[in-house]
Amino acid sequence: MNSDVPTPRHWFDATTLLRMRGYGPVGLTRVEANVVRAAYELPETQVGFCRFNRYMRTVVPVDRTKIAEVLAGYGSNTLVHRARAGRKKPGLLKQAGKSVERGCRRLIRTPIDQARHRFSADSRPVSFQPGDSFIVSGSTWDALDPAWLENICGSGGVKLVAVLADMIPWRFPHQFHDPAPVESFLKFAEILARHAELVACISRATQVDFLEFAQGLGCADVNSEVMILGTDPPGEMARPDGLPDDFTARGYVLSVSTIQVRKNHQLLYHLWRRFAEEGRTDVPRLVLVGSRGWLSDDLLYQIKNDPLVRDSILVLNHVGDAGLNWLYRHCRFTLYPSFYEGWGLPIVESLQHGKACIASRTSSMPEAGQGLALLIDPLDFEAWHCEILNWIENPAALRFVEEAIRCRFRPRTWTDFTQQLIGRVLGSCPADSQRKAA
Repeated sequence: MNSDVPTPRHWFDATTLLRMRGYGPVGLTRVEANVVRAAYELPETQVGFCRFNRYMRTVVPVDRTKIAEVLAGYGSNTLVHRARAGRKKPGLLKQAGKSVERGCRRLIRTPIDQARHRFSADSRPVSFQPGDSFIVSGSTWDALDPAWLENICGSGGVKLVAVLADMIPWRFPHQFHDPAPVESFLKFAEILARHAELVACISRATQVDFLEFAQGLGCADVNSEVMILGTDPPGEMARPDGLPDDFTARGYVLSVSTIQVRKNHQLLYHLWRRFAEEGRTDVPRLVLVGSRGWLSDDLLYQIKNDPLVRDSILVLNHVGDAGLNWLYRHCRFTLYPSFYEGWGLPIVESLQHGKACIASRTSSMPEAGQGLALLIDPLDFEAWHCEILNWIENPAALRFVEEAIRCRFRPRTWTDFTQQLIGRVLGSCPADSQRKAA
């Protein structure tokens, strides 16, 4: 064996995890955190970690000590952004002034930062070798240079492996606040269809969408495999700060997801408004847990200022894992009315905590529910109204569902997911990928 031949390495991207450090856990960071954590346990000679450098427009190595530090704090680093969330939003004139100020600052600082990063020791590009693997498990698609990625996967001989969460920008481009991320995603998805060694789809529904997309491009042979996500077992619990004194006494229903138009929080707002109009005093508080996302400002304004619901709907933007466990543990049941998902992790989390869930019956959510979630059309207001009231007014019906969950729910662990993914990476080829001819 020629000792001069470099050993192929597997480079795990950690851009999403590093970029969203300090925010509460969300689906994309959970996936990348668990993939990176599993890769960290592999021999150092086999793996490396990297991130996208926006100044160099390429990926650069990340030291293992940095990875260990970020993983150690994942799920609890929410204090900085919770403080920011509590700040009063400036007026329009002040916002405009700050935008001009930021623009000028960027204009001055960008060339300086580019020069600094160009000569920084930790900003030298990853030296990919033919046969290396580049594993993307987060949302780096919105930053990566498509030409660079296509080059390393084509003539560069690098094996691209990607965890594909969903095809939402392709299916629902109108639900993004800016066309730029949609365009970036479509370019990334096309590279996956044409060049990826393996596309790990997190649900059968996502795989069906991806294969349809690839077929539209004329790609006759696409490597894809369904790899269902894991979920964390209930762990440390801590009551989140700032909850009302009567929080548990009054009872609450929980909905966990980023607050954006696709998640259909508008339905929940109108349901609780209808309950108030009907004079129902036995309806528990609705708790929405999630970061503010695209196109959510109008809805949040209504919730805050509507006198019929402002005392019965509570929005928590930044909650760590311990707080989320506490909220799941003490809620009556959960709601997940999203229009479309790549998987539906909050459904699984609800079942993991033994809590009944009403969810949408679209896309991947029936898969996530394992036949244990109550599935309803996300546009059927009357059905949601009826079933929520049934679980509130008929505790026996709710207990029946909870007993079914205790008896039948079979959780998949993150170790199950990462072993499946990394096993394919280390094996250098997809073992049982499903292909579809164009």
